[in-house]
Formats: sequence, C-alpha cells, structure tokens
Amino acid sequence: MFAKFLLAAALAAASALPALAGTLRSEVAVTGPIVTVGDFYPDAGAHAGTPLFRAPDAGTRGTVPAHMVAERAREAGYTAAGTDGLRQVVVERLAITVGEHEMTQAVRDALLDREPDLEAETLDVSLIGFRGPLLADAGRVEPISVADLAWDRYSGRLSTTLRIRTVEGTTTLRLTGVAREMIEVYVAARPIERGTIITASDIEPQRVPGNRRTARQITDPAQVIGQSARQALQAGRPLRSADFEPPVLVRRGAKVTLVYQAAGMTLTTVGQAMSNGAAGDVIDVLNLQSRRTVSGIVRARDQVEVGFARQRLAQLQETN
Repeated sequence: MFAKFLLAAALAAASALPALAGTLRSEVAVTGPIVTVGDFYPDAGAHAGTPLFRAPDAGTRGTVPAHMVAERAREAGYTAAGTDGLRQVVVERLAITVGEHEMTQAVRDALLDREPDLEAETLDVSLIGFRGPLLADAGRVEPISVADLAWDRYSGRLSTTLRIRTVEGTTTLRLTGVAREMIEVYVAARPIERGTIITASDIEPQRVPGNRRTARQITDPAQVIGQSARQALQAGRPLRSADFEPPVLVRRGAKVTLVYQAAGMTLTTVGQAMSNGAAGDVIDVLNLQSRRTVSGIVRARDQVEVGFARQRLAQLQETN
C-alpha cells in the first residue's frame, strides 16, 4: 500500500512538471482499452481526451512508431505534435494480477473488519475452489469485493462470494475455506532424552489452531528452559508442563558436600544423600563423620546447605 502511494506521488509530481509543447513521452502506461492524445503528449490541452489507438491486451506492452503517433495526433487537431527525436513509443496496459494470495488477503481483511476482537497476527486463512490468476482492472481502487461472508469461529469453516472487477467485466466466485485463530505453542526441536536439562535450542515455536490448545501445553519458553525432561520426548511433539520437573542436583546415595552456616562461619564435611533433591528441596543427609542424619537445602550439584535449612524449618514450625 505504501509503495503504491509513493508511485502515485511520483507520477503526480512528474505530471506537474512544465512540459515543452509537442513533447512526446517515450513510454506510456494506461489502464483502459484506449490510448489518447493526452497519454502521449502531456501538454495536449483540449485535445488530451481524443482517442488515437487501441491499447494492447491487459498486462502486456507493445510499441508504436513515433512518426505514426505524431501524424495521428496532428490529424486529431493537436498541430504541435512531433516525434521529439524518438523512433518508437512503448505502450503498456496496466493490470493487477489477482491470485490466491490477493483473494485470501481480501477475505482476511473482511473478517478483521467484521470481528474487531480478532488479532491480525493470529488469524490464518486458506481458501478452496480458486483456479488460476485473474487480471483485474488497474483503474479500480478496490478490484476485489467480499460479500456473503459466513464464518464459524469454533470450527473455522467459512464460505464467501468474491467479486473481481476484471478488464472484461465483473467475475463472481463462490469459495469455501478455513479461517482459524492460531496460537504459538512450543515443541521439541529434536529428540530429547530423559533427564536432559532444557536449553533454548532444544525447543521451538509452532503455530496451532487455538481451539486445539490445552491448558497444559507450553506457550512460554521460560516455563521449561532450565527444567529437566521427565521422560524421552519426540521431535515436533507439543510440550506439556507434565513433561518436565526441576533438575535433580543430588542423587540418593551420592556423596555430597555438607555446608554448615553458623555464627558467621562456614564449615564443610562429607555426607551421603538419603533421597534425590532438586534446587531448593529439603532432603536428609547422613553426615559420614558424625554418623548423624541432618536436614539441608539443596543449593547446587552435590551440595547441601545445613545452617539455613534449620532456620527455614524453624520458621515453618512457627507459622503452623
């Protein structure tokens, strides 16, 4: 649309420039079936609307000898007509190619106009029943009009009548199709093994119809990045919250570093985990030196902090 505006502005600016009497254009572009004196000579004045030649077929171009243009223009009364040193003039009849993309866009725009709560970026439209492009009249501002548009929002099914203003007249098409509100969910970008810590490269977005989305499907990558795969996942499969869990940093039976925080001091010793634990989990650990079982908070891989665990447990007991 913006490109068409710039083109129109450029043509208007060019036509506003002063022209010498009898100046012949080397290239002429028309939208109708007739080429007039004014199309060839911008300064033709009262003779501008006088027909001189039939235009080529829509969407094509041809050439005409410059001396023939000048002769016919003079015969039509524009005596200042000359060749301006040209041997021939290129004449093009403009036309707009209307294909599947243009028709789909017209239906999409009509739906957005009719349903103000629809979001343009989520609407996906496909049409059935259109065969081959048509040449629309380039002189029309809106070569396609949409009528009788029926749409079932839940199923997505639609039917509509399109009227295309072609160079031969108006062509009416009855089409059906589907218009769906799409959303992005995340899928596995590649096969993911159980226990894998998910990174951004492991997942990718995929557009799916909104009415097929379930509440457990992942729509925000932050929900899974840094989490651990609870089971093996196939590539392309929509991801669910149940597929993931916090990564296990401490394994049952593994040796861990016990970190004691007390009176501003930090002491460490070796312990043995009594259960699995993710970051922030409170687990029991056997102090291998004292042979006592203590509770601590999993802070990092094979590291359990004890001093804060006691404080946290005390706070929990006070609030209960």
